[in-house]
Amino acid sequence: MFEKEEEKLADYKNMYDQVDIPLTSLDDAILSGFQKAKLEEGKKAQRRGKKILLSVLTAAILLIGFFTSIRLSPAFAKYITTIPGVEKIVDLIRNDKGKILAVENDYYQKIDVSQEKSGLKFTIDGVIADENGMVLFYTTKSRQSKKELIIDKVELKGTDGKKLDIGTIAYDNPNYSEKGQNSSNGKLEFTFQSPLKEKKFELILNVKGNHLKESFDLKFQLNKEFQAKKTYKLNKTVTLDGQKITFLDATVYPLRVAVHIKMDTSNKKKLLDFKDLRLVDENGETFNKIADGQTGSNISANERIIYLQSNYFRKPKHLYLVLNKVQAVDKEDANLVVDTKKQQILKQPKGDYLQEFKIERDDLIFRMQTKEGFPYFFVGEITDSDGKKVDSSTQYSHGNGQNKVNVYGITIPNLNKQKSPLFLEITFYPSEIRGDVKVKIK
Repeated sequence: MFEKEEEKLADYKNMYDQVDIPLTSLDDAILSGFQKAKLEEGKKAQRRGKKILLSVLTAAILLIGFFTSIRLSPAFAKYITTIPGVEKIVDLIRNDKGKILAVENDYYQKIDVSQEKSGLKFTIDGVIADENGMVLFYTTKSRQSKKELIIDKVELKGTDGKKLDIGTIAYDNPNYSEKGQNSSNGKLEFTFQSPLKEKKFELILNVKGNHLKESFDLKFQLNKEFQAKKTYKLNKTVTLDGQKITFLDATVYPLRVAVHIKMDTSNKKKLLDFKDLRLVDENGETFNKIADGQTGSNISANERIIYLQSNYFRKPKHLYLVLNKVQAVDKEDANLVVDTKKQQILKQPKGDYLQEFKIERDDLIFRMQTKEGFPYFFVGEITDSDGKKVDSSTQYSHGNGQNKVNVYGITIPNLNKQKSPLFLEITFYPSEIRGDVKVKIK
């Protein structure tokens, strides 16, 4: 009955087995994949409240955990054959081991609620939800083939009139096909700033593309109870290359693990990205950082939450947080300073990786060359010489993997009216500190 699906799963496994990927390279690929995807023009994420959304779109990598899950769990292979469009569902969650485990453990809920307008049908296929987040899987089908369908103005609310305390919304955008297609799949991911208690919802959104624009309004409800979170108090301070980091606690949800950390104010370096923070159990099974969704949120300059893929449905005897490298710069070099009148870099972090700076119309253009390549976008908040925040409308990058050169662009409307010099906050940078940190959770 399931021969076709089983053959496809076997094809996925064979493709993986033929690829030799060093674990260190895989860790870097996870992060670089989401950074590049984050910056593709036309792809959206919304940020609400004070939490910082590092929204990302489907990364073009295959995680070891996905194939391991398929290889070790016949129950999972059998279960997903009952889901319509199995190959596309797998594509949407294959880079998140926690979501794979949620589906494997029957935590996915089928919804199958549709609405059709102007020859376009929007269907909520199903959902994975807990008190901290929700992932909606959807399908669009049109009578005429479309080259592009864009999801816009997404809103989720309770049908009882209560406003949901939504922190972030992230979604794949756009669904594009050069030849045109009649059907496409995607997902909408929501996080909540306070525990979700609602069970009945209303989803409102716009779908645009190829002379089409329609608003959809679909009501649905959840029938499964939320699995209770598991919180582990840690309060463990460690030192990585002289920099003190305190792991306050770790909260495990079905969709993700929230690790609460605090950096010592006396640290001489600004710690940027905890690029390889991961969960490891007594058998060596690893759960890496979220690679497709919200990867973290800042509480303050020295305190943040980092999100890892969830091991909720595993029952390890022992569990550890492991960390070996963190992107970091000296605090005095935490800003890139540029003179927009003379088109000069006045200050940058050690290493002089930025070798060229120029202005084209309203765009700041940077050229970076590194020994190992660096496909991250590295700029956060921008301020002028008076300390006033400067808004940028677009950020983009492109590069050449062979000679390790990346070009970054930042579009600032009316750039010539901004007071020079500009101060660009460094959020990612190709310099790091290393060490061996292992914190026991249980």
